[in-house]
This record gives sequence, C-alpha cells and structure tokens, in this order.
Amino acid sequence: MSSALNKNTTSCLTSTLLPDTVTVAATPLIAWTALVILGSITSNNILSALSLKRSIKELLTGRSSKLDFIDIFRCVAIIWVMINHTGGRGRIDVLEGLSSAEAFTSAMHNHPIFGALMGNSALGVEIFLVLSGLLAARSWLRKADEPFFQHWITFIIRRILRLAPVMFIFIYIAIGPIMKKFLPRFTFSSVSSCGFWNIISLFTFTGNLQTSPTCMTYIWYLGLDMQLYMVASIFLSLLHKSPKRGIVLTITTIIASMFIRAGYCTAYGTCNHSDVDVAFITKPGQDPAVLARSYEGLWLIYSRPYTKCGPFLIGLLLGYTTVSSKYIMSDALTKIVFRSSLFVAIATIYAILPEYWNPNAGNTLYNTVYTAVFRSVFAMAISGMIAAMYFKEGCSSTPLVFSILGKLTFNTYLLHMPVVYTFNWLSFLQTATSPIELFLVIPFIAMLSYVAALFFYLFVEAPMGNLMSQSARRLGL
Repeated sequence: MSSALNKNTTSCLTSTLLPDTVTVAATPLIAWTALVILGSITSNNILSALSLKRSIKELLTGRSSKLDFIDIFRCVAIIWVMINHTGGRGRIDVLEGLSSAEAFTSAMHNHPIFGALMGNSALGVEIFLVLSGLLAARSWLRKADEPFFQHWITFIIRRILRLAPVMFIFIYIAIGPIMKKFLPRFTFSSVSSCGFWNIISLFTFTGNLQTSPTCMTYIWYLGLDMQLYMVASIFLSLLHKSPKRGIVLTITTIIASMFIRAGYCTAYGTCNHSDVDVAFITKPGQDPAVLARSYEGLWLIYSRPYTKCGPFLIGLLLGYTTVSSKYIMSDALTKIVFRSSLFVAIATIYAILPEYWNPNAGNTLYNTVYTAVFRSVFAMAISGMIAAMYFKEGCSSTPLVFSILGKLTFNTYLLHMPVVYTFNWLSFLQTATSPIELFLVIPFIAMLSYVAALFFYLFVEAPMGNLMSQSARRLGL
C-alpha cells in the first residue's frame, strides 16, 4: 500500500514539473534558439556572447597546450563507451529481456579477438576519470596558495557552471514529451522508471547514488565526477603543502578502494562480473524490489565514489606531477614507457577472459583480485602513456580535428544514447551474432552522435558557457 502511495505521489510531483505536450516543451527551446540567432546578427554586448560566429571560432581554435594530445584519449574513450552501449541498448532483445540477448552476449564474449575488447569496453569510463583527475589537479594547483575554503568554493562553482547548464537542458529534453514522442523506446527503457526523487538526483549530481540504476542512469558518471571533484581539494591541498604526506594519503585511498571493491564483490557474489556487463535499464514486468536486489551489488561497485575513485586519484597524481616536475624524458625512454604502458593496458583488458571462459566460476581468487585492481591498473597504464607523451623531449602538434572532437565530447556523451536507440530498428544490428556487425555499426553511431553534439555545442554549450564565464567574472570567481 505504501509503495503504491509513494509511486502515485512521485508521479504527481513529476507531472507537475514537466510540460504536458511537445509544443509546450519545445517553446523555451525555440525561444533560446531565437536568442542565439539574434546574438549572431546583432552587436548587442550581452547577446553577442551567444553568437554562432563566436562559438564556431572557439571550436576551430586549437588549444595550444602540451596536453593537446589528451583529446585523442577523449575520442578513444567515447567511442569505446558507444561500443559498450550499442551492444546493450542497441539490441531490442536486451531491452526486452529476451533469451536471445544472453546468446548474443555469449557470442560477443567468446570471440577470440574482440570479445574482451567489447565486453570490457566500460573501461572507457576509466580513461575519462584519469583525464578528469589530471585536469582537476592542474586547475586547483594554479591557485593553490589561496585560502583553502575560498579556493574550494570557486573551484566547485566553476565546475558546476561548466556542466550544469548543458546537462539540465539535456535532461529537460530527455525526460519530457519530446523524447517520448520521437524515441518512445528510449523513454520506456531509460525514463519510464524515473520518479520525482530520481529526477532530483540527476539535477543535484547524485544520480550515481540512486538505489536502482534505471532512471537515465548512463549519465551517472556526471554525479560521480562532481563528487570526486568535491573531495579532490583535500588531496591536492596536502600534495601542495606536504607532498610526501599527500602522496601517501592518495595511494592509501586508492588501495583502500581496491579492498572495498573486493569486499563488495565477495559479499554479493559478483566477482565473476568484473566488467559489470549488465544493461542498466527497465524491462517489461520487472518488480522494483526484485530489480533493486538484482542490481544492488553490481551497482554499488560500479557507481560509488569510494569504489571508483582509484582512476581519478591516479589522474590527480599525474596532474600534480605535470605541475611540480620539469623532468624531460629522452626519446628512447619515452618509447619504452609508452609501449610498456600500452602493453599493460591491453593485458588488463584481455585478463578478463578467464571470467568469460568460466562464467559460473563465482568468487575465485583470480576473479576477486581482478575485480579489485583491474580498473586502477588500467588507469595507471593510461597515465603512463600520458606521462610519456607529456614529458618527452620536444613537443609535437596534435591534428586540429582531435581538438574539435575533444571539445564536442561532453555533448557527444550526453547525446550518443538517444542515437543508439535509433538503431533499434536496424535489422543488421538486431540479428548480429558476433562483434563484427557491432563494429560495422559504430562508425555511423559515432558520426550521428558527433553531428548532434555539434548542434548542441553551437546552440547550447558554447553560448551557455560564455554567459556563465561572464557571470563568473562579474562575481570574481
């Protein structure tokens, strides 16, 4: 009775927040688009921040930094995430919980070359976490001598201003009648289970703390990222003032996170699911209580800051090193470090194969250790490659195309999932029996996602970002 009452209550609250029709929902979006166009043709100082010409110029301008090359890592990460999601949400049988979905997954895992590469594609998230930690450290350390609390407030507000406007507009579109009208399957699988508090969690960057991962959960990462940013200052302040203690604290926290991961997977019997190869979606006829129990162990180990902080903190240490060290690597050492790190990254990906070969092995010692350490080991390998490229002697330029794609990555991340759902009607993907078909589809998904991201960048992210920057400067942030 109470469950039904809570459901009715959240349904009423949700319906009062959202527009009822496509026309009503589209009205503010059309009005904003008109402002952007007006800003592109007027000399008004306020509206000129919205100018398309200005946004295009920003997009086409290179970054001119020693870290330009990390845009390549961004592109690899988002494509890898697309592979992961297309193999799940792109298949109707996965969305509907049909028996053929398990056969498809088994076929993916059993492929001798692409099985681990596809099954372990969630490691793309670890690349993003490393980059986030790296850039957080460099941002904080630029003003590390300022009073801690004042610096922390500015640090967090700037991060919120960077992410929130674009994310809020996307969520507004995704959970409303516009998406329901044009992508009903997306709404059914990713939005239909959203209650009032689920939606609030998305807007407050706590989506990764939801009980069940079924409400727009693929953007759980943004909540995790914000939470890690909020505690990063503790590590960075100590690294700046007392490097040895800061390094000890950071490494200790990384190791503690590994033990927590091992404890969770042992307690819930999920150590043979290191890749968390589960589509976090709503399926027909699922009981919420059963749903929560089936996802509980996997979701805890996959989304919580205390189980996912390892790669971010490794990136944090890398960022601190790039600021505090003037070390230059010789060409020979650069090649050794880069190639060794690449080998470790590939070995970590394929070290999951024993789990695929023995899917019912359970909490063996190998599965437990692998689940505990593989994400952080992979993050260390990524950091090694970045360090080799950053500290190498001389500086080679990165092609402008990667800078452009890198700037579009945030929007691509938000928009790629609706694009994936448009491929539910592609019979070629629905009848796929190996990773080959999946990889043939990915270029088209990537292309459409980046095109959608381009429009979102020009009409939402860039103009919003310029307005937020102006506001931050006026506030002295």
